[in-house]
Amino acid sequence: MKKLFVLNGGAAVKPGNKSAFLKIDDPLSTFARGGINTGDVLVYDAMLKALAYDQITNVQFAHAADEKLWPKDDYDATVIRGSNYLTETVDIGNVIPLLKKLKGPIVPVGVGAQAAKYKKLELPKGSVEAWKIIADKCETIGVRGVYSAEVFNDIGIKNIRIIGCPSFYRNLRPSIEIKPLDPANARVGLTLNKYLSADYASNATKTNRMQRALIQAVAKRSANRLYSQGEREETLAIFETGEAKQKHIQSILNKYHLEGDKDVEALVSDRMQAFFDVDEWAADARDNVDVLVGFRLHGNVIGLHQGIPAVFFTYDSRIRELSTLFAIPSVEIEDYLPINLERIFESADFSKVQHVYRLNYAEYYRFLTENGLNHVLAKPVASPPEQALVKPNLVRVDQSVEDVTGWFRNEVDFMTGEIETLRSRAWNLELKLREKTAPDAKEKLAS
Repeated sequence: MKKLFVLNGGAAVKPGNKSAFLKIDDPLSTFARGGINTGDVLVYDAMLKALAYDQITNVQFAHAADEKLWPKDDYDATVIRGSNYLTETVDIGNVIPLLKKLKGPIVPVGVGAQAAKYKKLELPKGSVEAWKIIADKCETIGVRGVYSAEVFNDIGIKNIRIIGCPSFYRNLRPSIEIKPLDPANARVGLTLNKYLSADYASNATKTNRMQRALIQAVAKRSANRLYSQGEREETLAIFETGEAKQKHIQSILNKYHLEGDKDVEALVSDRMQAFFDVDEWAADARDNVDVLVGFRLHGNVIGLHQGIPAVFFTYDSRIRELSTLFAIPSVEIEDYLPINLERIFESADFSKVQHVYRLNYAEYYRFLTENGLNHVLAKPVASPPEQALVKPNLVRVDQSVEDVTGWFRNEVDFMTGEIETLRSRAWNLELKLREKTAPDAKEKLAS
């Protein structure tokens, strides 16, 4: 019997060990406590589909210090599900005792750096020690892209392979064919991410304003739909009814300053979907959308691995390095220009995606093989790339003077209103502080 030990899988596994899902019996009570990133489940699901093991056991990083959960039997291999582990704010030092105890290879699959922009990271000491232990216990560490490789290089770890994310290879095929796209009539699938800041956005204001414009553009087409990728309020809005449902819908509209927009309200209320089973999520995208756009990485990947075209909106290091690695068309939020879906689709160049995918797949195949992992991947039809791509495939849309002028006029009006609101709040706070520190402040101000 071939046994696999998984670190940070993060989901339940179906019989047969080939599919991952969230075991949620009561979505309302579960999401009342907080959101769950179903993109992580997609990554785990893709790994399960590629690997061939009879028995799989998982322990989350958060529980890694509990020795009662450590494997009692020998395992053929240990894998670490890829995620945002290389960051200045997350220390995985608590996993070190378990890493030292584990026998055999420990293979990370799709590890990524997380930062607002490409920059040198000061990783926590615990994380540095943990990754050096892991590097000594595997042939190579599989990383998302060039930036993640550079972060490892900065801490002295050289044995890496740039494989992207395993979710891109979920179909297990050595090549993909991107389906043709009709810009004027395509059914669009949208994903959002309401809370982007700090390490997750190079400019939070631009990111959220671009999201707002994208929601409005998508909402205009009645065949388009919105996917909740584990966002708390979106998921609750789907499963709640009556006043509770309306409360969550209104909260979403308020977040983007879209109160009173009936098209967007209809999109959120009637055409929003959430899936806890990756197979069901993939099937819905296959049957109901022709192109995917949005601000969630795996909200696009759920279609890309099936040949459904997708356009990324790039706002942090993770989205930028993965869209670049696979030559996927992307709109850079820092350019901060008006959104016209039809023009974006017309201008998006998917010609390189199929070729680059074949090269990256070959690298993924080599990575799994050289680390001694049992897998079911078909043999590559190309050789691994000589070097990973570093130039993004940006979508360049010809904008009219009227469109750009109108966009920036509206944005300046909004920003001006926000500044005035902040000034008012600051003045009110100043008055309260004066009242608190000087009881006679009101009299002094009046005089």
